Amino acid sequence: MTKTFSRFAFAIVRAGALICMVLLLSGLGLAQKVVTARATIPINFWAEGHEFQAGDYVFDNEVPGSASIHREGTNSAIGVSIILYAVPSEKENPRVIFARRDGKYFLIELWGVQDRHVVTAEFQHRGKVSEQQRQVPLTIAESHDR
Repeated sequence: MTKTFSRFAFAIVRAGALICMVLLLSGLGLAQKVVTARATIPINFWAEGHEFQAGDYVFDNEVPGSASIHREGTNSAIGVSIILYAVPSEKENPRVIFARRDGKYFLIELWGVQDRHVVTAEFQHRGKVSEQQRQVPLTIAESHDR
């Protein structure tokens, strides 16, 4: 009986080790690139129902599926839901894109060096270019894997 019990205990330990290894290896593929970027926005703009005044802003994507926006020198930030919609074949200059509607500019896209994100509420307009858009370059301040 003790021989059967020790085999059973050993089998449980092996199964637990295997599960831990699978979880560890699967987490490696989910690593996220966290990017903090800065931009001087020359216009008032809207995002997630909030109006932002022209000025210097910080954008980061520390929380998956969203980007936070806050004015330089302040601690309060607004989270904006974003969706990855394109991975260009070559690196691009990072930028934020605003669309003008009813006399107001709305944040519609965030382009990184290797990806393009659309603000969730603007998903149906992704990738469209019009005369009513403004593009502002982003300067990458920090980038690291999480």
